[in-house]
Amino acid sequence: GETIQVPIDYRSNPDAAVMVGDQDTAALVKTEVLTAADYNIAQLNVPITWTKGDDAKTPSENAKIVFTRQLIENGLASHDDLIEQYLFTTSTAGGTEVNGLSDLVTAAGTGTVGGIISGTETWWKNQFDSFVDGSDIEAAMTELFDNCAKGSGEPVMPTMLLSGSASHALYESQLQSMQRYVNVDDADSGFKTLAFKGAKYIFSHRGGTIVYFLNPKNFKLCVSSEYFRDEGDVQQVNGQNAFYFLVYSALQFVVTNRWKLGHLFQA
Repeated sequence: GETIQVPIDYRSNPDAAVMVGDQDTAALVKTEVLTAADYNIAQLNVPITWTKGDDAKTPSENAKIVFTRQLIENGLASHDDLIEQYLFTTSTAGGTEVNGLSDLVTAAGTGTVGGIISGTETWWKNQFDSFVDGSDIEAAMTELFDNCAKGSGEPVMPTMLLSGSASHALYESQLQSMQRYVNVDDADSGFKTLAFKGAKYIFSHRGGTIVYFLNPKNFKLCVSSEYFRDEGDVQQVNGQNAFYFLVYSALQFVVTNRWKLGHLFQA
């Protein structure tokens, strides 16, 4: 469609009540518990271009295959790195932007996300908190996690924490050696996957000091089933001894239950 529309179950049934008597009359007004967030579809493009001169310098078929494969691998890696960059910071191309966590899960829960104004619809605000340094980062993380979870038995709570390397390292420095890994398999494989209350804590070179508390049911990357990392046909550059094709994606980061996501920043 023209946009990505995400249904939201935003409140309990307001007419749920204890019965006064056996034949108590229920309030049979229309049940209003659902709404929707609406997101524009963003687009990514990676041009891959080479010349007849490149072909001439790689005369054997095997060399041509290796050269082309390396161009494709670089193009796809560049595409994915761009997504990782905009995962944290919204793009600024000037058109329909890729929504980053900087706008989707904010420092005060503010902003218009998916067409819903959190200043008006206060239930739409994400959770947020701050920490000073290593002395209080665990306490702040615990409080924010609990605010996102809204109860020990809640089925939808943060399952992943995401930040840059600095906060990840600060948190790790506060842990005892046996607390660090989600499971032995992760540790034995060499992956630095820390755990916090059962959630995996990972870092990205594109992230900053902000720690985001996420769940794949509430925060996700929506992509086109037809056009994601799509490699177009090879075309000749007009008026040049050169060829190109484009790696193209239609996608968007979206949030649903925004009030179950968290933003922890360093004060």
